[in-house]
Amino acid sequence: MEAHLRVGVDVGCHAHRVGIADPNGSLLEEFDISHSNAGFQEFFRRVEARRCELSLPVAVAMEGYNGYARPLDRLVQEKGYRLYNVNNLKLARFKEVFPGAAKTDPIDTRKILELFRLKDQLPLAKDAIQEVVGAPAVNEKLKRLSRRRRHLVTEKMCVLNRMQADLQAVCPELLAATNDADNL
Repeated sequence: MEAHLRVGVDVGCHAHRVGIADPNGSLLEEFDISHSNAGFQEFFRRVEARRCELSLPVAVAMEGYNGYARPLDRLVQEKGYRLYNVNNLKLARFKEVFPGAAKTDPIDTRKILELFRLKDQLPLAKDAIQEVVGAPAVNEKLKRLSRRRRHLVTEKMCVLNRMQADLQAVCPELLAATNDADNL
């Protein structure tokens, strides 16, 4: 991989821990950003300042923790930075192989940067960090719609199961006659 300004992001639900390192892996700065537009603007302001200072392209490695990486991951790609996804399980294995102090956000961010630096030399690191390629807008729309459909189907099943349990408790003969709680 060519020389990049490396940015590691430990994703949280309300705030993210960010570390910026030079191509050699030396930590340049660490900071927290809130999961808000103001936090994202602060993220890009600081990364851009370092990018201009070192005249390097930017590569960002971040966890995909329960969807909390959104919309920062999309904004990173829109900015033209290379985006890498950090596999949480493999990051945990990496931390077991190369142990450090107890889990904290700053330590996790430094481990992401370390893993990022070793990506090309260490097979474990290569498997733990995968580049995210941009998807066409139609794919993103279909993904959102299919997720929404899955949530609605799950919700419907929960309601039907509760209704079936209530029918069984109140009027088992009616349920036996229809064989299905959602039978019209």
